[in-house]
Amino acid sequence: MKHRGNALEALVAGLRGCPADAADWRAVIALANRTLLTPDLFSSLLRAGQISRLPRDVRKYLRFVHGCNRERNLRLRAQLREAVAALNRRGIVPLLLKGAVPLFLSPIDRVPSRMTSDLDLAVEPADEAVARSCLEELGYVEMAGARGMVRQQDAGMLELRPSRGNGFELPKLVRRNGLRVNIPSVRSRALHWIVHDLLKEGDYWRGRIDLRHLHDLARLAEREDVDWTALRASMADRRARNALDTQLLALQHFFGTNIPAKCAQRPMIRFQHWRRVFTATHPIIGAPLRLAGNLMWGARRFSQADDLARRGSTDLARRIARTLLNPRAKI
Repeated sequence: MKHRGNALEALVAGLRGCPADAADWRAVIALANRTLLTPDLFSSLLRAGQISRLPRDVRKYLRFVHGCNRERNLRLRAQLREAVAALNRRGIVPLLLKGAVPLFLSPIDRVPSRMTSDLDLAVEPADEAVARSCLEELGYVEMAGARGMVRQQDAGMLELRPSRGNGFELPKLVRRNGLRVNIPSVRSRALHWIVHDLLKEGDYWRGRIDLRHLHDLARLAEREDVDWTALRASMADRRARNALDTQLLALQHFFGTNIPAKCAQRPMIRFQHWRRVFTATHPIIGAPLRLAGNLMWGARRFSQADDLARRGSTDLARRIARTLLNPRAKI
């Protein structure tokens, strides 16, 4: 139990450029691998000039993983540019989402260290059919059982979806190397990560933390002026504001991000934060809390699914197992 807590503290310290003096690096690397943060750990320590403080075998391993991820990100960036160029030729300017944004915006001689699982693009609903046809001409095929398109030679899946307005500023048109894309506003990017993790995947109820996305938010707050107060005021209801406040308190706790003081004042938010940190650092004795959260989220999700009766008991059992057992790189 203490072992996990120490590994988490050491990993976060490394991501902040301050390696722990007495870290169990085997446990730290295991956690970094699980949360998809190993390349970011290396690059953070390298930027801070602290990589030499690590044991030689640890440095060697981190450098190897970082190098492999760099080569993969170079391939992903080339894949992204090819797709954007093909869409542009059809008069379509895609909206880039999540990891596709830093890949596209990175200088030609550098790629971000973030480990990116796939490429997410959105187009206007009226353009979706043409966009899919365009990608099929490049050799993409729909992946069975997943919302994405793949080719055998690529490093990752490409997910194409219809764009939806969110009430914030309009995306910014960016031209780079003859290509045109739309980039979401800073608040839109922050909102996407928070809503996706805490509400869509239920981390607010389940007491989980996606440390990679939390690190993404921390880096975004470092580089950009994120107006957390305005973002909070835009949330649709109290439940969404509670989820936002819980994530902001985690940002402050792990990465020292400046947040509005009122976000951390309410007892419910402080309890939710404590629950998430406790189950992350004490996975065994915190298991009952995690189980209760999973059951709460499962009941909420399935009660809102009006088509479950049509899908049958087999589909229901599969969804329950996926909801309760799939860790999805969370802590």
